[in-house]
Amino acid sequence: MYIPSAQSVLTAGLALTGTLREPRTVAEGSVMDYAVEKCKDTEGNTRCTKPFLVTKSTCYQLEWSTEGTLTHTTAEVRDVKSGELVFYRDTNGDWTPEKGELVYLDFKPKIPATGNQTVDYVVRTCE
Repeated sequence: MYIPSAQSVLTAGLALTGTLREPRTVAEGSVMDYAVEKCKDTEGNTRCTKPFLVTKSTCYQLEWSTEGTLTHTTAEVRDVKSGELVFYRDTNGDWTPEKGELVYLDFKPKIPATGNQTVDYVVRTCE
C-alpha cells in the first residue's frame, strides 16, 4: 500500500488549485500596425490579431515590439462582437479582464508618419 508523503500531498493540492501553473501562450504572431484603421487593408495586410478568448479575473501579460527606432506603438484590446475598446496599454504589461469575452488586439502608432510597421506580439497568462 502506498502512503503519500506530506510533500506529495501538498504539491498535488497546489497543482489542483492552480498555484503551480506555468504561464501559457494565449495568442502570438506578427501583424502590421493599425495606421490604416482596418483589420485587412486594400493590399491584404493583416492589421489586427486573430480573436482569442479571455477569462474573467485571469491575469494576462501583453508584450509587443516593432523594429522602428522612433516608433512607439500602443496596444488596444477590442471586443470582437462590438469592436468596443476593452483595454488600452502603451507599454508591455498585465491586464485582468472584468468579464470573459472574445477579443482581438490592434496596435496603433503614436508618432505621426511612423505607421506601417510590423508588430510582433505575444499574450500569455501571468506567472
